Amino acid sequence: MDASLRVYHDRPRYVVSSGGRMMRKQLTKLSLLLFLAYFVSNLVTDALAQRPSGGQLQNRIQKFESQRGSKVLITANEVSYDNELGSIIARGNVEIVQEKRILRADSISYNQKTDTVSASGNISLLEPSGEVLFAEFIELKDQFKNGVIKEMRILLTDKSRFAAREATRQDGDRLVMNRAVYSPCEICKKDPQRAPLWQLKAGQIVHHQTDKEITYRNAFLEFYGVPIAYTPYFSHPDPTVHRRSGFLSPNFGSGGNLGGFIQTPFYLVIDEDKDLTVSPIYTLDEGIVFDGEYRQRFTQGELRLAGSATSADRQEGDPSNPQTKRNEFRGHLEAFGRYDINKTWRIGMDIERATDRTYLRRFNFFEPNGNSLTQHVFLEGFRKRNYAALNLYAFQDLRTSSEGQTEQPYIAPSLDFNHVGESDHFGGRVGLDANFRHLGRSDGPTGQRIYLTPGYKISRTADLGFVTSLSTDLRTDLYHSDQTSTPRVNAETQDGFAYRLMPRMKADWRLPLVRNTDISTQLIEPIAGFIITRNGGNTTDIPDEDSKVFESDDSNLFSMDRLPGLDRVESGQRGIYGIKFGLFGQNFGRNTAFIGQTYRFNNDDELVTNHNINQGFSDIVGRIDINPQEYIDLLYRFRVEHGTFKPRRNEFTFTVGPKAFKISGDYIFVDNGTSSGSLSRREEIKASVSSQITQFWSIRGSTHRDLNKGGGSLSHSISLRYEDECFDFDLTGTRSFIRDADITPSDSLLFRFIFKHLGQVSTNAG
Repeated sequence: MDASLRVYHDRPRYVVSSGGRMMRKQLTKLSLLLFLAYFVSNLVTDALAQRPSGGQLQNRIQKFESQRGSKVLITANEVSYDNELGSIIARGNVEIVQEKRILRADSISYNQKTDTVSASGNISLLEPSGEVLFAEFIELKDQFKNGVIKEMRILLTDKSRFAAREATRQDGDRLVMNRAVYSPCEICKKDPQRAPLWQLKAGQIVHHQTDKEITYRNAFLEFYGVPIAYTPYFSHPDPTVHRRSGFLSPNFGSGGNLGGFIQTPFYLVIDEDKDLTVSPIYTLDEGIVFDGEYRQRFTQGELRLAGSATSADRQEGDPSNPQTKRNEFRGHLEAFGRYDINKTWRIGMDIERATDRTYLRRFNFFEPNGNSLTQHVFLEGFRKRNYAALNLYAFQDLRTSSEGQTEQPYIAPSLDFNHVGESDHFGGRVGLDANFRHLGRSDGPTGQRIYLTPGYKISRTADLGFVTSLSTDLRTDLYHSDQTSTPRVNAETQDGFAYRLMPRMKADWRLPLVRNTDISTQLIEPIAGFIITRNGGNTTDIPDEDSKVFESDDSNLFSMDRLPGLDRVESGQRGIYGIKFGLFGQNFGRNTAFIGQTYRFNNDDELVTNHNINQGFSDIVGRIDINPQEYIDLLYRFRVEHGTFKPRRNEFTFTVGPKAFKISGDYIFVDNGTSSGSLSRREEIKASVSSQITQFWSIRGSTHRDLNKGGGSLSHSISLRYEDECFDFDLTGTRSFIRDADITPSDSLLFRFIFKHLGQVSTNAG
């Protein structure tokens, strides 16, 4: 017998790839050991009667390679054959390499008479995805349908671990693992015998390969080695199943306006492209809330429908003296959809609607993002330099009756078209903007609008470095209005037609002066502009529906028309000037500043009355953005009155400090009459302080206060968090001082436990 028989083939380059982070995913990896059995059985078939030469062994490896479709390399210190026993044994540093999979063991044997393949001693199987399986003994028989693996351990790519005292393969369909343990937590380097932060122990884990199901029996969740939760049985689909019907993790909470709740979602797979989640919620104060979500994917689009419904008391009217209605139907609806008709056109919808204005805040599982809800359905097309759209809008106001309107308008339809032409011989471009809108409501004028604005724009850069641009357009508007007998808005608008024709011209000039040094880049850029158009044009016969809220700031100072929307225009002649500063560099970060002002040469009574746009010098507006390093980020935006320099608007946003101690906040001040559409004084601050106390522990506190006289606190919160590689814990206490109809001040205590790769337990405000 040769002391060593070695057959070499070209060894493939081994590559480790990321993947596989769930414990359950690795159970199916055990079946990959079958390639060992298949390889050995093919290697020794019809070869046990005589001792093969190295060439014969190589021929059989090549036959195996042709069947497997890949190269194979086997090495061992010693290979022996026993004709009487019908076995082949490889001993000493046995290694089998096939593609990117590597198997190592002290010895590997195959017995033809008993049809048994076994490996023993320091067994390791390195998977292409990066996971490593370890075992002390593996035995497979009965055409590899049955077998046993002892002292099995798996190291996943994310360093989580899985182990079992013994695993058995039964009837080629089930993999039964006894006394199994899983944990994604790192082992303590100083004391490897110490229990990890958390681990999952099960008396038995069974993988049903045909049913694609994994079941657990007598499972304990241990925290620092102490059992904290037990379940006699639970199951989930194996990794080959992307989704399956069943109950999801429950959710529960206490405090808030509902007194407490529990939610038990059920997930239903309808088909490959659609599913449904039904999540009934039981609340202590308001009974059952039915909540659901439907999702569907199309080849060229998607659809999502969600909503809730309940029968509950509702308070309405003045928050200081609300009227209660018993057992009212309350709920909400959300709809999102997109569908690509072809390469040019697509349709879509974004719909949010509630039965009443306080429902989403009282039942704050579905808390809204703002003070209104929008229902929007559209058809839009993109082709080259053209854009066209058909839009349908409706709105729901969530503000109190004193702040909002009794009825919001609807728009059906709004048609838009925009075109930007190719560059001509002079470098300029022709443009065209067009719109048709039909707006309706019952407490104000309804009507139609046609808007058409052709234009032309050209820019030049001179040899001296200054940049000039010239743009001109002809704005044309045609309105038709139908007035109601008792209008609540736009009362001065009369029945009939009205039109507006406004030729406009704008010229801009800027000179960027840049100075470069070894450590910084400095910028000074004076900017000036002049706009010419006719006076007037804002007659009351044209209803103002989309231009009511106007705010003069640095972002719109150089715009042709600073007013939002299309119903109102900024008429007359005005000059604009400002200057921009910049300091950039590795040691200076990124710092910019801007200050500017405009001067109007004429007076427009409508603009003065409704939009605070006066003749002469405007307020001075500007912005300062300081970001010298990653631990300092400051943004200050301002508007001060011309002449007196009295602040009209201040906004200050800041973030200062590293993770060890960080302060951040937002401050806003708006004086009376500064913004059209909102005449009341507003001053408030949001501030937070956070600290990364240790590597894993952090704390955060925040406050939101109304700084107006009689305002006071709006909310306070404080949270404590622990986060490491396998566990996330968050405890948050919140006090809300908001009162509105059936929303009252409340305290909430929320917590969240996330066992990474296993699941989450959390509470929400109710």
